[in-house]
Amino acid sequence: MKPRKNYRTRPKKSGAKRTQRIKAQKKRLVAAGHDEKDLKKKNIVEIRELIKVTAKKQAKKAKAAKKPVKAPKASKTAKA
Repeated sequence: MKPRKNYRTRPKKSGAKRTQRIKAQKKRLVAAGHDEKDLKKKNIVEIRELIKVTAKKQAKKAKAAKKPVKAPKASKTAKA
C-alpha cells in the first residue's frame, strides 16, 4: 500500500499565511522603532532585510549588556 503523503513535494504557501507572516514582521519592526508609514511603502524583500538588520543590532546590544565585569586581581605584594 502506498503512503498517502508524498514527502518529496513541498506544500505551497497560501496567501492568508503569507499575509499573516508579513503583518507579524511589520508589527515587530514597528515595535523596534521603525516608522509605520515607511513600512507600508516597502515590499516584502525590503521588510525581510530590515528584520535581519534589526535582529542583528538587537543581538549585538544584548550581548554588550550581558558582558561580565572582571573583578580586580589581588596584588602580589599584599600578603595575608
